[in-house]
Amino acid sequence: MSDFARLAGQQCPPHEALALGLAAELGVEGGSAARRTLHVLARALPAVTEPHRQLEALRTVAAEILLPRSGGPFLLPEILRESRGHPTGVAIVLAILGERAGYRTALVGHGMSLYLAHRDLAPVLILDPSRPEALADPRDLAEDLSWRCAHEATGVLLRCVSTTAERTGDLTRSLGASALLLALPVDERARSAQTAIHQRLLSRLN
Repeated sequence: MSDFARLAGQQCPPHEALALGLAAELGVEGGSAARRTLHVLARALPAVTEPHRQLEALRTVAAEILLPRSGGPFLLPEILRESRGHPTGVAIVLAILGERAGYRTALVGHGMSLYLAHRDLAPVLILDPSRPEALADPRDLAEDLSWRCAHEATGVLLRCVSTTAERTGDLTRSLGASALLLALPVDERARSAQTAIHQRLLSRLN
């Protein structure tokens, strides 16, 4: 059993372990280098306890180091290697750094969007990884945000990977991401919808 499959079956696995397992499943190397980079970045974060300063420290990392780009890579090792990434992937990297630093930050989301929030500031401020110039007021989004565990965040990321790969003609990668989505714990309605998508991709590949 792969690391990803094992973690997909666990309740609330760490973001880092699931992200590295996902990258390995999709054939992206560099897990050890990614861990070293995460260690360096987390060590550089200030040892602060104030919620606003913790969120602000991660905002600085997003704006100055991770460089969110709509056309950037999605997976953890690629983002750290290239110092740029799709906002969805960057949100997960920021959550990992927050976990490593002992910050009370976590992911929230709506639909296909992920944001970083602080458990003591969630109603007031969030970090939108697509706009890291300043912290944002979630009330301006006109969306009902809810907390996202590692399984849920990975599901959003995999849907992004699959749809982007299909759009660019990489059906093998799209199908691989779709198969991994089916390994995640979801309700029957979501599983049925993803199964239909997976069958459609299979028919296109054949």
